Amino acid sequence: MEKYRTNTLHFTYHFTCSPNEITASDKGDTAKILSIDIFFTIKINNQLYFQADLPAFEFYKALAKWQKKWLKNQQAAFYYFSIEYDEGAILEMIPFHQLARLNTSWPEAEIYHVFAHQYLVNELSLLEGNLKNDIERYFDIKISSFMPHIPYREEC
Repeated sequence: MEKYRTNTLHFTYHFTCSPNEITASDKGDTAKILSIDIFFTIKINNQLYFQADLPAFEFYKALAKWQKKWLKNQQAAFYYFSIEYDEGAILEMIPFHQLARLNTSWPEAEIYHVFAHQYLVNELSLLEGNLKNDIERYFDIKISSFMPHIPYREEC
């Protein structure tokens, strides 16, 4: 198991629009919600594994829904499907035993991507909390009022 603890994961993102592109009054405007992107990057052991523009609210909703499932079942997998992409999960975390694999449909490099399950869960949980806080601060909104209007796909 020691080998899997040595893999490190680093998520980064930044918004690709200005803070005034969405306001609290836009909460029912699905097209506008989906137009808000983040440029999201994953590095594993300091090597680029994934980078893409992702719809920020849609990605956040996938993380938030997974977090709720994980609290009920600590072996819950994470899948991020986009309504804009029909070829399968863009990102997924598949747990097995005490390990977990982080996969993407669009890898930048072939990297050994098995982690200790709890480490990967902790990193995804931090990402969910940070993304929520950053969306709310950047746009001066409460994301909870947007949640019913954010499209969400659980499967392909």
